[in-house]
Amino acid sequence: MISFAGSHAGTMFGKGAYFAECSSKADEYARSGEDLFEGVYAMLLCRVACGEPFHTEQPDLKSIEQALLARTADFVLGDREKARGTYREFVVFDQEVVYPEYVLLYERVPDHEGKVRVVEDDAIEEAEE
Repeated sequence: MISFAGSHAGTMFGKGAYFAECSSKADEYARSGEDLFEGVYAMLLCRVACGEPFHTEQPDLKSIEQALLARTADFVLGDREKARGTYREFVVFDQEVVYPEYVLLYERVPDHEGKVRVVEDDAIEEAEE
């Protein structure tokens, strides 16, 4: 099991490791570093072997636990994108299925109004052309 689950943020879909398809979801939980790393944020880019999903739009810890114990599911796909228009969350409960491949260090860059905005992939492609 994953020992620090829930120690920094909530456990909406159980005490596991939470992953997302969008880096902006991870950025919501990132904290600025200290001293030399002030203003620098970090996130892990991981490969995750998910297996069979328990698909849900709402937190239902009892049903999640039953599915995991019965081995009808290997991980939880919390579809907050469908339910609330935010993000899909992938929650695994076994550290052996997670391979941290890269550590990404980045800075948040405000726009001309002083707001930090998410840049979509299309905008990056347009800027590169």
